[in-house]
Amino acid sequence: MAYASKADIETLWGTDFLSDLLPEDVDVDAAIATALRFASAEIDAHLSARYELPLADLPEILIAPAANIAVYVAANQHASLTMTIEERYKQAVELLKRIAEGKAGLGSSEPVIAIDGAASDSGAAFFAEPRVWGRRQP
Repeated sequence: MAYASKADIETLWGTDFLSDLLPEDVDVDAAIATALRFASAEIDAHLSARYELPLADLPEILIAPAANIAVYVAANQHASLTMTIEERYKQAVELLKRIAEGKAGLGSSEPVIAIDGAASDSGAAFFAEPRVWGRRQP
């Protein structure tokens, strides 16, 4: 699943950013499609620690990290890396780590697990056998 698009990158970084980032002899659409594919794979690597993939719908919280990771990948391919690009990449990875650890979620797209008619927002479920031993009532 692609978590962002070229249009998302242009929204976050500006419409002329990609043409400034990549050399003139590079096909911008192909380079960005590859970078977005790599970004989605990196996001999936983090999310797979906590969620069953592919996700049912695209969480909005993942659009900016996907776009920022794709820009980082594209900048590394063409030696255009800046401190801003690198910092946004680090922030994106930090968010993904927090999501994988359960310290952050996917917002309204957070999967809900239903077990025996009860739902769990956190994905946690607890099971126990009936009590075998107990206190004797006088």
